[in-house]
Amino acid sequence: MQKLFQLVILSLVFLSSYVHAHTATQNLPDLGSPGLVLYDRNMELTLGRAFLTALHTEYNMTNDPYVLAYIRRIGENIIAHVPDGRNYRFFVIDRPEINAFAGPDGIIGINTGLILAAASEDELASVIAHEIAHITQEHLSRRFEQFEQGNITTLASLLAAILIGTQNPSAGIATFIGGNSLAIQNQLRFSRIHEHEADSIGIQLLSKAGYSPSAMSRFFDQLHRQHNHTNRPPEILLTHPVTERRTALAMARAEQLPVQPEQRLNLKLIQARLNPGRIETKGLSAAKQNSLICYQAYLKALNTPDSIDQLSCLDTAIAEHPNNRLLKIAAADIKDRGQETPEHLKALAIIYPQDNALANTIAQHLIDNQKLDDAIVYLEGQRIQSNQSIELLATISELYMQNDKTAHALYFQAVREIEIGNIARAKHLVKQAKNHTKNETELTKKIKDLEQKIAKIS
Repeated sequence: MQKLFQLVILSLVFLSSYVHAHTATQNLPDLGSPGLVLYDRNMELTLGRAFLTALHTEYNMTNDPYVLAYIRRIGENIIAHVPDGRNYRFFVIDRPEINAFAGPDGIIGINTGLILAAASEDELASVIAHEIAHITQEHLSRRFEQFEQGNITTLASLLAAILIGTQNPSAGIATFIGGNSLAIQNQLRFSRIHEHEADSIGIQLLSKAGYSPSAMSRFFDQLHRQHNHTNRPPEILLTHPVTERRTALAMARAEQLPVQPEQRLNLKLIQARLNPGRIETKGLSAAKQNSLICYQAYLKALNTPDSIDQLSCLDTAIAEHPNNRLLKIAAADIKDRGQETPEHLKALAIIYPQDNALANTIAQHLIDNQKLDDAIVYLEGQRIQSNQSIELLATISELYMQNDKTAHALYFQAVREIEIGNIARAKHLVKQAKNHTKNETELTKKIKDLEQKIAKIS
């Protein structure tokens, strides 16, 4: 039953994307973000937990902490100007399609394909801002109200769409929308307003966060032009249809806001992590090109330790870009190789205390020096001050397992499952942790506290 509920939540998010694709050939405007029922805060929390569970169990999430940290920094820059108080969370899905989505309870997902397609950080930020705007304006809830005449009827139609859609997608979608063409037209007219509103709000958020307000229209227009003659455009164009009027309106709004300098190098460094063999230097100055090439050499050297000392170019890159975090971490990483304690990296951790990717690199140095306990302690400390710890919890659990501390490993696995909303799995892991606990008073208390937390959520 829980699995079925997860499928319900997922389908509310992704089934609508199929509707967008199916109707795109008619050039009908659409909301662009997945539709979810957001009745009240409690329902939003419930849907958010179920959605996170499905996201982390049904899809491949990127495991590069630096890619995650980069996307989350952009998101945090933007939500600093959002007053709604939601717990926004940002995730990267390892899929090549150029796409992004907004889910319940402030969950934003970005495909790796979209990160690679962006020409600048401003363009990437524009997509994130647009999705955030859909959530702040509660478009997801208002959109579904068009169909929400009765909960049971709506749910039954949705379940039928899911089940029939596995064999016959067209039939499933017809069931979902009731087969009523007028309902479709009403939905699409309604979502056109939402799409323009998300453009307007998103552009304002971009400008406040220090990004170019024209990046949004530029990015979508560029994708539209590139794929104008292809059989199937990128997913994001199917869910965010581009029209001349929409582009013109977005540009007009952007022209009224101050333009900030674009941050091109950071995006290129992240793209190098996602696709190490790719060197895209268009639009970069000579200094930035050299820095990018040097960083790519660093990434290759991570797999060939003998060449790690040949990267003096990083000192030059840092001299050109003294505030670039990724370059500074790379240089500190090299300096700490072969050292018993990663002092250079720890010095950076004082400057960037909430950087989980940096903490992961520090822990790896400790592990390489046979200091498994120190690595665990360090990551547990990082987890306490981090606002997004799902990935840290997985690493901590793995390290405890390597250290033959099964009860601790199971406990942290349970904590992670709670973080992603999988309460049933968390209950099972807590039970297993109790069975493996051997007169460990502190751990026993933690497990009891976790049981009480689970009871409140259930």
